[in-house]
Amino acid sequence: MTVRIPVEELQRFVTTVFTRAGLPEEDAAISAEILVAADVRGFDSHGVARLDYYVGRLEAGAINVRPTIRAVAETAATVVFNADNAIRFVSGYRAMRRCIEKTKESGICLATVRRSNHYGIAGYYATMALEEPGMIGVSMTNATPLVVPPFARDAFLSTAPIAFAIPAGKERPLVFDGATSTVAWGKIEIARRTRQPIPLGWALDAEGKPTTDPFAARYLTPLGAFPELRSHKGYALALLVEVLCGQLAGGVWAKYVGGSRSQTIGPSGTGHAFMAIRIDVFRPLEEFLADMDDMLGELRRARPAEGAERVLVPGDLEYETEQERRANGIPVHPEVLEKLRDIAERYAVPFPA
Repeated sequence: MTVRIPVEELQRFVTTVFTRAGLPEEDAAISAEILVAADVRGFDSHGVARLDYYVGRLEAGAINVRPTIRAVAETAATVVFNADNAIRFVSGYRAMRRCIEKTKESGICLATVRRSNHYGIAGYYATMALEEPGMIGVSMTNATPLVVPPFARDAFLSTAPIAFAIPAGKERPLVFDGATSTVAWGKIEIARRTRQPIPLGWALDAEGKPTTDPFAARYLTPLGAFPELRSHKGYALALLVEVLCGQLAGGVWAKYVGGSRSQTIGPSGTGHAFMAIRIDVFRPLEEFLADMDDMLGELRRARPAEGAERVLVPGDLEYETEQERRANGIPVHPEVLEKLRDIAERYAVPFPA
């Protein structure tokens, strides 16, 4: 049976686990907030279901728990960070925070990060910009090779997610967080837990053939799934993310990123890119917000197609999920619950459910 755990209790539990696994208290708190934020927003594939993955890497010494995250190159509108193999939550958070601070002065900033780790949901970092009046946030990362390019047999690219957050006035912000693959690998993990088949086009088996069996799935397809459905577009978007997070950041691209599928556990070499934009350097903020309200309002009031209840704007479902889960707790699947209880026992941390 699925159990619901209050957000604050789950966050305290994860913070304590990270602390006992070796992270400093501040880094543990940041990491727990971002990890649980995935569950809060409905990205169950990227939340506490992956706590055992991070704990395992900490236990194996694959993550530097006392990193020196430093800027190695900087201008008024750019900054390049070397994360020193830090846990990704902390390197991503600090890079985006610095990016936002620089944007207050320069109007725009692009920050890149090399030598980091898998950083969870891209949307968390993008929405950090919404805490500032009149600022847009963008976030992206590369990761382990899982995606097969069109007409290829093997995986070369990562899911290469990209996220953006754009404020509005009276309307809710426009927030998008998604992979450039047809789905994220976490969707396969969820299908395995629920023993449900996956839609045709999500994944490929070991021979590179389309499969609906989540247990046979080994690779993912680019956004668009198949060449006849123009999967070259998802492929191209993934390459953009790879270049910004790999070559431009001074790190490796997805084919050479280590991770959960590596035979040996070690530093992953993941790269990230963040951008913040101050709207008022382009036009008066009030005019921009009014125009955003007009567009988003028209979209949300659009006539729904037959059988559809309403027209959504990116970010609407995540907002509604967050409201519901903050009120009623985060649902945790029995298999995930069992893993969390094992971690609680191993680290002698009281479990909240």
